[in-house]
Amino acid sequence: MSQSRLIPLTYYDPGKEVRLTVYADTIILDRSGEGSVISAVRFGGYPEMVKAMSDAIYGGATIEMPFNGETRQLKAIPKQYRRQMSHDGQYAVGTLMVNDDPQAADSPDDEDESDEAGEQQTIQPRKCYIFVPAGDRDRLFEELDRKTAAPLIPEFRDCVLDALIDRGELRPLEVFSLREKLDAWVLELRPNDENVVEILERGLECGAISIPGASPDQPDGFEGVENITGYLNTFGVTVADRIRDQFTPLFDPASEPLSEEVLAVNDYIQQKAGYSLYDAQLAVAEAVKRQLDRKGVALIIAECGSGKTKIGSTALGALHGMWAAQSRGGAQKSFGLVMCPSHITKKWVREIGETLPNTYAMVVKSITELERLYGMYQAGDKSVYAVFSKEKARDGYMRYPAVTWNDRKRAFLCPDCGKPIQMEYSDDGSRYLVNADLQFFLREHKKNRVCRECGSMLWAPVNPSRNILWTKISHFGWVYKSFAASYQSLTEDDVILERLREIAENPQSNFPVKGACRRFPLSTYIKKKMKGRIDAFLADELHEYNNNSGQGDAMAEIFSVSKRFVGMTATLINGYSSGIFHLLYRLVPGLMRKDGKSYRSPQTFDAEYGVVENTYETTDAAYNANRRASKRKTKTRQLPGVSPLVFSRFLLEYTAFLSLNDMGKDLPDYEEIPVPIDMPWSVYGAYKDIEQEIRTVMKSDRKAAKKLLSAYLNLLTVYPDQPYDQPDIVHPIDGHIIAHPSNKASFDDILPKEEKVLEIVREKIAAGERVMIYTSWTRTDSQQKLVKLLTGEGFRTEILPPSVPPEKREAWVEKRVHTGCQVLITNPKCVETGLDLNAFTTLIFYSMGYNLFTLRQAARRSWRINQTAPRVEVYMLYYVDTMQAKAMKLMASKLAVAGIIEGNLSEEGLAAMSDVKDLTSQMAKELALGIKDNVEDIAATFKKMAVINPHRERVRSAAVPIVAAVDDTPAPVAMVEPPRMRTIDTENKQALYDGLLQRTLEERRKKKSKKKPVDENQLSFFDFVA
Repeated sequence: MSQSRLIPLTYYDPGKEVRLTVYADTIILDRSGEGSVISAVRFGGYPEMVKAMSDAIYGGATIEMPFNGETRQLKAIPKQYRRQMSHDGQYAVGTLMVNDDPQAADSPDDEDESDEAGEQQTIQPRKCYIFVPAGDRDRLFEELDRKTAAPLIPEFRDCVLDALIDRGELRPLEVFSLREKLDAWVLELRPNDENVVEILERGLECGAISIPGASPDQPDGFEGVENITGYLNTFGVTVADRIRDQFTPLFDPASEPLSEEVLAVNDYIQQKAGYSLYDAQLAVAEAVKRQLDRKGVALIIAECGSGKTKIGSTALGALHGMWAAQSRGGAQKSFGLVMCPSHITKKWVREIGETLPNTYAMVVKSITELERLYGMYQAGDKSVYAVFSKEKARDGYMRYPAVTWNDRKRAFLCPDCGKPIQMEYSDDGSRYLVNADLQFFLREHKKNRVCRECGSMLWAPVNPSRNILWTKISHFGWVYKSFAASYQSLTEDDVILERLREIAENPQSNFPVKGACRRFPLSTYIKKKMKGRIDAFLADELHEYNNNSGQGDAMAEIFSVSKRFVGMTATLINGYSSGIFHLLYRLVPGLMRKDGKSYRSPQTFDAEYGVVENTYETTDAAYNANRRASKRKTKTRQLPGVSPLVFSRFLLEYTAFLSLNDMGKDLPDYEEIPVPIDMPWSVYGAYKDIEQEIRTVMKSDRKAAKKLLSAYLNLLTVYPDQPYDQPDIVHPIDGHIIAHPSNKASFDDILPKEEKVLEIVREKIAAGERVMIYTSWTRTDSQQKLVKLLTGEGFRTEILPPSVPPEKREAWVEKRVHTGCQVLITNPKCVETGLDLNAFTTLIFYSMGYNLFTLRQAARRSWRINQTAPRVEVYMLYYVDTMQAKAMKLMASKLAVAGIIEGNLSEEGLAAMSDVKDLTSQMAKELALGIKDNVEDIAATFKKMAVINPHRERVRSAAVPIVAAVDDTPAPVAMVEPPRMRTIDTENKQALYDGLLQRTLEERRKKKSKKKPVDENQLSFFDFVA
């Protein structure tokens, strides 16, 4: 570009003696106040100069510009610009545009608060900036329509624009542009767009504008629209077009090719792993790469098994490849961190090795290992990733209660002020403060963390070399050694009781605390010592860092010193607005502050974006005519439910979404099959007797009902599976026995549910498959009973116990599969994250808990993109007319709602959307009311949610070795099943990505023979606006 035509911009810092000079071709200024304020600017120069000038303007510096023989001072608004840089050879171009003012926070709803506040302060109009081609009033009106929520149609254009300009609420900005002819405007909007609404009302009153169809003799377009469904049927296309215009994706796979950097990483994956990423995965990787280059933060919300690890690694590798190509110094190396659950650290090392060229990864477990790895990185020429578990990231000092017992005061005393430690005690609705008991210090929590009197910490770091007054027992808690015998009434575990007796016999002895090592937190070390050295940070299972917890703080510390961040999860939100609050403040604090949400008051966030139930108590003034009725808030609690505005305001700009349905034709069939089973008559009669006895007590005694609820649900859920050896249900207040569950079977009896399990297992093993059986209730003998039955049938059966460390479970399963395991039994909690169980194509839920997240995670362990079997089936067994059946109905409706979130619509899902309670609360609700059958046919509902893929080739899996004789007749290599229907919208989603990689490769081959044209105006100003 010729410098003679460009406008020089200069910044000088006399304190640091720094002078920067760049050359601009577009400058837009706002001269409404004192001086000229930069609204937008585009300039070029050497990359170092462009980057420094961009930082100076973003920080609020004053810039000098020559104008008509004089020097003009240009002011900047600190931290109110969005920035973008692009490179063309040895030069760079930077563009900055001022952000629109944020929406004003809503006024308080409480009338009392409004009265106390007095007169409200005048709220200043918010400014919105509009950039359009010169003289284009149609485009100006379109952009105005985007900025305001007031209803505008093209017929209002001249009236609205002229009125806003006359009132001075739509002002032109001063534009200097050497290449593009454009107009720039600033629009001032009062709260709730009152000024635009006022113009519309006056125009309608005086007849300057009119609504088409408003005349009595013309149709208004609302014929037959009686409800929201009719409205969407009539205007749904228009609404969808408006939404599509509001949000422009960073990458459109239907019209754009993949970048060379993403293709290079995919070529390496194909070379190392022997396969290519799917088109949908490549599209997400391309979008994430662009987002990282633009904002530095990207989130991947992808369904289990969709390849989040490969996608995140590919995006970062492509980004560094792009930077290396733009750098004049040649290839660059980078140092990155991966934080994930402990059992998948080795998997991450393997995935990075398969994905990123010239890169290696290692698992680090301490600061020493991290320093050693960083030293290797500095000495070498390869990129390096340090992989560590989320537990190690926050692995610091173990703390014990520092309080001591005083015999005279009969209390534990604060180590600083020496006053007794007290706790709250509630009885008959009243609360008292009493001296803390032994149970108060079993575990550290917010109520026992500090002294009520002086505020001093009551917990201190454990020094393994010192003999302290406390010791810790695994799976129990902290024990004051002198009172060890008193803890025996708190447990029935034989191992813990034996340990307590051992301590009680010799309380003066030293009982070392297992795991009590003095460690400095790894995350804190990274924050203090490695600032500026972390090029990339990947956080896997991001939803586990969304609370105000130590691991969440560890993620925040590392995020604060990382240049680029990728967060990955399948379920970002746990169903409550409070579950996303702290994560948003860690990732996008600027957006949260602009939205008026304070970190110290998360309740304001919950009130706007969640579901909060307030209970008020009203006192009637009927007996006192001189006193008004009063209302008092007595209770506030949060209910499940999150506003979609959380996604549009905070997440949509940073997030790429991907579901397995986006890769539908590459997946096997998947179906969840509920299996109703009838109980034996003797068991059914005993079940109904127990149910009636407990219900009678709960209806007559409301105080006892709340305390009986948990025991009631547990017994009625478990009794059909194990109608023997069940404990009595006792009254929580007076202790008398309410219900005595009678023994109607024994461990050796085979009940209908076990018969069904045997039937399914026989069929699937004969077909050459393996079977996984889930049992959710730990206090039953279901696992041992199933092992006995299946082993007696000749099937090789194993139990995966929770005692196997998470990081060793994948290897444990692989070893059993290689040695011929045909049936695996486990609790679904043991496999809900990080395990691929492709060897098991049939899953049986013998019993289910109430956790919907665990159910979905465990059910999808075998339905992966690398699954070679033609079909995955999940059987859910339940007894008819029991609490298990009610839980299954609720589970069906919740799964239908989850399908709506993922884009799979069904009538049952829409019917269940109004129900925001969690499963346990709903089970309690059904005790007296009876279940609402919004899902009448459980089997039909699950059938509609099945994913049936008619395009996939049906290949039989290899037969599993069986101890019995094997038929030598060769099985057919492949079989084609008749086409069947898939879920709604699945094929449309898949079509968006189909052929993306092939189209890109064809375009690359065409371009190889052509010389790349040089475009001086490489970055259009309007492209940046979009």
